[in-house]
Amino acid sequence: MAYNLESLVKILQQILHHDHSQSWILDPNKRPQIASLLQKVCFLKDLVENSSSAVTSCRKQRLESRIRDAVQDAEDVLESKLTEQILSSREGESFIFSPPDLEKVFVELVSAEEEMMDKSQVADSSSPAVSSSQDPYPKNIMVGVGEDLIQLKDRLVGQPSKALHVIPIVGMGGIGKTALARNLYDDPSVISHFDACAWATISQDYNMEKLQEILLGLLNCLIGKPEDEMLEETNDELALRLHQALIGRRYLIILDDMWDVKPWDDIKRYFPDQSNGSRIIVTTRESGVADYTDSEGWHHQMNLLKDDESWNLLSQKVFASEETCPPELEKVGKKIAKDCRGLPLAIHVIGGILSQAKRSQDFWEQVSDNVSLTVADKDEQFSNILSLSYNHLPDHLRPCFLYMGAFPEDYEIRTSRLIKLWAAEGFVTPIPNKSLEEAGKMHLKALVDRNLLLSADKRLKGM
Repeated sequence: MAYNLESLVKILQQILHHDHSQSWILDPNKRPQIASLLQKVCFLKDLVENSSSAVTSCRKQRLESRIRDAVQDAEDVLESKLTEQILSSREGESFIFSPPDLEKVFVELVSAEEEMMDKSQVADSSSPAVSSSQDPYPKNIMVGVGEDLIQLKDRLVGQPSKALHVIPIVGMGGIGKTALARNLYDDPSVISHFDACAWATISQDYNMEKLQEILLGLLNCLIGKPEDEMLEETNDELALRLHQALIGRRYLIILDDMWDVKPWDDIKRYFPDQSNGSRIIVTTRESGVADYTDSEGWHHQMNLLKDDESWNLLSQKVFASEETCPPELEKVGKKIAKDCRGLPLAIHVIGGILSQAKRSQDFWEQVSDNVSLTVADKDEQFSNILSLSYNHLPDHLRPCFLYMGAFPEDYEIRTSRLIKLWAAEGFVTPIPNKSLEEAGKMHLKALVDRNLLLSADKRLKGM
């Protein structure tokens, strides 16, 4: 069922972010409807993936059938309409694609969503708490950033200024800059406002080879997977392609994790200022970089979480949405949250430890003592937090985690390839009645559940 929804998500994203230089462009009047449908499908997909297994098979089959039929209807009408317009257009000429009314599909998905939520709530109230291995808590929890989101979204879509503006998001490592930028990048109202959106990670080890990766990454977002000949092009040729792909389009570019001004000097001239409201977001931990890239005073400073926000985030990470913290753990839990000093990434990692362990006061006291020691040195706070999390890993997961140090920063690797590499090194511990690949996936999920690895999507498909 989730696969069907994922397929529709990709189709809607392709329509919204389609390259205008090709044979057709999306009717601007239809963009809000497509963006709204995308938001609904993404929410329903998350709901399906996290739905309780206690929902009866009969109800589940009925819901699957309803959702599958609605998704297939949407795909059929979109693809048939596009094919019809392509065939009726003159060769070599572009046309405006006006998708058909999808209100019927939208209503059906809303109805299926409401039924699923109703059944899930009934099932949750009548069944025991889900074990931690089933990943009961939601991913990408964000706490204490409501004002940040409101302010930044206003600068993206609400400001009357049509000039190209750079918006640096600045703050210390682990404070949530990338998560905030990703939340904005995936927001349907932001998606519908811009004609094109692209994301690239800069990182600390910047050089000319890295510049090529950045350019190819941006082009991949804008025009699809680069063709083979593009891989042989110079950086100047790729940059020219980037410039041409942005001409005539209101665009949003995210440049994540910029450590100094050299990358900005190398790439900024390829972002055209067409006085159409385009925006560039730069995330950085360096105030000097923020000041350098932003001459208009649009930079956004992220602050550490308050104590109550830290506890709220930690409790959400550790306990399922239907579960509350036992009274005997609340005091020590709040101390642990406070000792993370408002750093969201540290709270996520500590939450990963606590969510996988027994709910005992003695163990939480032990973690509290260790956290107090690890945060004593502010400069090495997160390294120490990672060491603490590593020390609580089961022995069979430690070599798998350490192996990740062989890859560059922010490197994405497919699940299947990573598991094969682990298996070749002898890191995958056999599990009775499981294939080596299944055992490897369980190893990987355990590391993701502990927030030591980030998955490209919740199903680990593209990691």
